[in-house]
Amino acid sequence: MEEGIVLTKRNSNLEILRIIAIVMIIMHHYAIYSGFLWENQITINRIIINFFQMFGKLGACLFIMISGYFYDRSEFKIKKFVTLILQVFIYSIIGLIIGIITNSQKLNTINILKSILPTTLGLYWFASCYILIYIFTPIFRRIIENISKKHFKIILTEMIIIWCALANIPKTMTFVNDFIWFIVIYFIGAYVKKYNCNFMKDNRNRIKYVILVVIVMNVIMIGLELLFVKKPIFPKIYYFNSINSPLVLILAILIFSIFKNLNVKNNNIVNKVASASFGIYLIHENIFFRNIIWEQIVQGSKYVNSSFLILNAIGGVIGVFLIAMVIDFIVEKLIISSLIKIISKIYYKIKQTNTYIKLENEMIEFYNN
Repeated sequence: MEEGIVLTKRNSNLEILRIIAIVMIIMHHYAIYSGFLWENQITINRIIINFFQMFGKLGACLFIMISGYFYDRSEFKIKKFVTLILQVFIYSIIGLIIGIITNSQKLNTINILKSILPTTLGLYWFASCYILIYIFTPIFRRIIENISKKHFKIILTEMIIIWCALANIPKTMTFVNDFIWFIVIYFIGAYVKKYNCNFMKDNRNRIKYVILVVIVMNVIMIGLELLFVKKPIFPKIYYFNSINSPLVLILAILIFSIFKNLNVKNNNIVNKVASASFGIYLIHENIFFRNIIWEQIVQGSKYVNSSFLILNAIGGVIGVFLIAMVIDFIVEKLIISSLIKIISKIYYKIKQTNTYIKLENEMIEFYNN
């Protein structure tokens, strides 16, 4: 998802990570939206799909960690804020139109209202949280720049204990939600940047631990699946795979550290592809596109007992990524850029009024000073 910050030059190592993160999210959506129905047994295909499923929340955390890492370059820009809102609104309306044309089963009053007010009513949970993070980044920056290392450690430790360790104990009242957890992730990214934390000496060790954690997560997943097969009343608890799971947090930090320490030259093609990641998310996660993409086009559920499932999964994920990327480039060029120009003209006319100048200066001073 495109960075809500001002950058003079992108770091292509983290742009590569951004691309990988959106691929992780697409993998997750392949697993949960393809309509897989499993018989009461553990199969290789079931393990493969559960493996795909485990990466969704990890990808979301990586996006926010990248934002936190660039905290020192963050400014609140009205144009950027309007662009984010427009992106979400345009794709939600396009999805609604598709839903009406195809007479989608998802077409009801609630989903129509969500499509008209996507950020307010939470059509896209990630987009709503991401925009909130963007609004608050200048305030976060002031906190981060003025806090001591000791107090920063204390705050992070408290956040992780309350909203990661304790929150994953059943029936505990920690009042965690996606936005609160994204604040924690953002601050972790900022801490890594401010104090140049590396978490282990070299990438070989980090990669070893990433593999170890992934194996542990899959062993737990298979164990829970086996228990569920033997005892259908056994609850399928995936605390280890939630967005604020300790294992997901460890993976996010390790993977982020791997790419942070890569020596990758600035690459315009990589940066351009990465800039489309937010649009790719909005396209393929739209409530009216889901069934069309996964059940009608990719049709992964047809391969539930086939040895070709893995090929369908890989092909489906890559296909969705590439097609959504092309659509985003087209929509950005033809619609969003044109609307931004029109809004900018109106905005600059309003901006000439004394009342607006005073209000804008006060708001900018409040956010950025």
